Amino acid sequence: MNSLRVRLALWVLLPLAVALSLSLWFSYQDSLRNARRQQDHVLWASAHIIAGQIGWINGRLYASVPPVALEVFSSDSHDAVYFSVVTDSGQLLAGWPDLSGRGDPAGDGSGYRDIVFHDQKLRAYIMSRDFFNSGKSVQARITIAKTQREFLHDAHTLWWPNLIRQSGLLVLVLVLMLLGLRHELKPLAKLKDEVLNRERADLHPIRLQDLPMELRPVVDTINQYGQRIQRHIDARKRFIEDAAHQLRTPMTLLSTQLHYAASLAGTPELKKILSALSESRQQITALVNQLLSLSQAENYRPEQAAAQPLDVSDVARDVLVELAPLAASRRIDLGISDTFEPARLRAPATLLRALVFNLVDNAIRYTPPGGRVTLSVAAPAGAAIRLDVVDTGPGIAPELRTRVFERFNRGNATNQEGTGLGLAIVAEAAKACRARVALESGPAGAGLRVIVEFHLQPVPQLGRLGA
Repeated sequence: MNSLRVRLALWVLLPLAVALSLSLWFSYQDSLRNARRQQDHVLWASAHIIAGQIGWINGRLYASVPPVALEVFSSDSHDAVYFSVVTDSGQLLAGWPDLSGRGDPAGDGSGYRDIVFHDQKLRAYIMSRDFFNSGKSVQARITIAKTQREFLHDAHTLWWPNLIRQSGLLVLVLVLMLLGLRHELKPLAKLKDEVLNRERADLHPIRLQDLPMELRPVVDTINQYGQRIQRHIDARKRFIEDAAHQLRTPMTLLSTQLHYAASLAGTPELKKILSALSESRQQITALVNQLLSLSQAENYRPEQAAAQPLDVSDVARDVLVELAPLAASRRIDLGISDTFEPARLRAPATLLRALVFNLVDNAIRYTPPGGRVTLSVAAPAGAAIRLDVVDTGPGIAPELRTRVFERFNRGNATNQEGTGLGLAIVAEAAKACRARVALESGPAGAGLRVIVEFHLQPVPQLGRLGA
């Protein structure tokens, strides 16, 4: 049983149920005593009425039982009543002869007894009284008994309201307890929502208002753990950025040396080797630059690079101008479509440019010579801004379209050049720009169409994205 609400309810209800059960048991015992007291009083009153009617007549002791002595027992329970009046010599003056002698009154000759008479359990009151006449003394023993139906009925009648009252109290406590638990456990649900609704790499400390004292150590521990992870991520980020910057200098120097060596090369074999070295250098430089871009996109913080008003079409034009030589060298028709509208939004400039640049760069590199790469920007009124990059390359199979956004995953195009980081950078930059990226087949099912939809609202303070 892993529900905290259920366990807390059981820990409260079980002791409460035990306490109420004991209370009901004591209440039932009180009800029995009260019912017994009422019954015994009626027996006592009836016995004394009978005793008051015993007297001497012509020197002999007589007993008459008036109707009122038995009418006191009248009830809806229809109990059977038995009595007897017997002298100390064994003479029966009234009642049932075999009732006499059952029970043994204590001390003063009177007392209450539970007896069995004619296979019935009876409650009896026995009393003795001395009668004097002309110096003669005779002791008479009066026994009055009745069955227990009224007694049990009275006991249950006295106890039943307590049972209803305390059972209702238990139900009321249960309802109030569940409502209280629901209210008091809201901070746990709020804490869960606070953590669940965060971006996957948002490690800012959790700040909840009116946090219960018992939850503060838990939240403090989570915050401390988040700080340790943050320090680890920052260290990794600094390492990647430092490594990328450190690699740029030797790669620039290597490029200069290769260019100089190419002008001095005299044999075709040497020129071929230098050309291969130059291509390798270009690939390593591209990898370093993309690693740096990916690190910046993953570790984007609004306070470090706040969103600013930008025009998607202007950024797209700048990227087209920058990549035009690459497209021309590969005989790729790079251009814009008929739909190329001004589309202003708020976004981090470096990441928006990285998003567009990597989409166009990927399209150029994976499109065979003689193909086309076309950009379009649409900003319909009241709808999301849309950027489309369409190429006539090999496309991406539908089952691979979710995996190509992973780092170093190049889908089914392993024979083309590239690092496999372009779409990973696009995915992280899109998150920072509040955009959604989708892949579709190009026109007539050929090539690839990449659709980027930007939200119209300003970019909120997101915190760190990616890890």
